[in-house]
Amino acid sequence: MAKEKVKKEPLTADEKISAEIRKIKPLFKNIDKDRKRLLDKQIYQLAFLQITLDRLTDEVNNSDILEDFVQGSQKFKRENSALKSYNATIKNYISLVKTLCEMLPTTETELAGQALMSFVATPKKASK
Repeated sequence: MAKEKVKKEPLTADEKISAEIRKIKPLFKNIDKDRKRLLDKQIYQLAFLQITLDRLTDEVNNSDILEDFVQGSQKFKRENSALKSYNATIKNYISLVKTLCEMLPTTETELAGQALMSFVATPKKASK
């Protein structure tokens, strides 16, 4: 008997967001609990923006960059509304990524480097 291929249902937006969250959260596993509450909301927003960008990218790729627009007797071309939304969303996404990157825990190497620089930059005390 041949195995029957089971078609998977496409993921819902919520399932896609949850999958993105599972990818992002491990990066912040060593962050303190006080910052984690705020971080969880930002991670959710980042995942939401990622899924939204994916949808907007599909929409832009499957349509023209300029679209016909009719208002009364006027007819002209304008920027595709999905492209406008994409441009606004990508700016927010990049800003949030930058904010989250700044919240990433520093590595031991960076801490050691900072300690070394602090030691080197500290002036010697005058001997008596």
